[in-house]
Amino acid sequence: MNQKFIYASIMGVLILAGCASKVEYIDQKDSKSYSSIGLDQHDIEDAASKSVQSLLQSGYVKNLATAKKPKVLAISDVVNDTMQNFSTEELTRKITRDMRNSGKFILTMAISGSGGSTDKMIAQARDARKNDEFNQYTVQEKGTLIAPELSLSGKIVQRNTKVGSKQRVDYFFLLSLTDIKTGLVVWDDEVNIIKLGKNKSVAW
Repeated sequence: MNQKFIYASIMGVLILAGCASKVEYIDQKDSKSYSSIGLDQHDIEDAASKSVQSLLQSGYVKNLATAKKPKVLAISDVVNDTMQNFSTEELTRKITRDMRNSGKFILTMAISGSGGSTDKMIAQARDARKNDEFNQYTVQEKGTLIAPELSLSGKIVQRNTKVGSKQRVDYFFLLSLTDIKTGLVVWDDEVNIIKLGKNKSVAW
């Protein structure tokens, strides 16, 4: 039989199989029904919510009540020490969003560690100082960037334990807020999420 015909037939079957498969949308309120032993959106949202609550209720933040302006915050390194591949910025952005909404913090995108990201346009716009095609009166002056006062850093740790015929997976979300000027930790918190599943379940 002609090889081209065989190839075309196989591709046709695969395309039909793909068309026949049904993709479903899951409502947010029902999505917990499809949870796995790995970390999912609900876990990250839960960890972020609990961490922010702990921070906003801390003595450090309460003492900021009389502050005239919000503290400038930078996201430092947040290490993903689990067997799953996900961006730690999913966690830090949720946390810093609530921190900014409190009115006591403001986030800089000019500098960050692995737990966040920088806005490349900040540096690129300043490169325009070297380009005669730009009106130099419209280019940002030197010394206008605001340096951060606080640094948010952390680590996410995973621990797997066999419990009889089941597998227990412990996730630890460890976060710290550091005063950059003094190097002192002004707040830290730990959120634990524990899941139990079949022993053959793999958390990655």
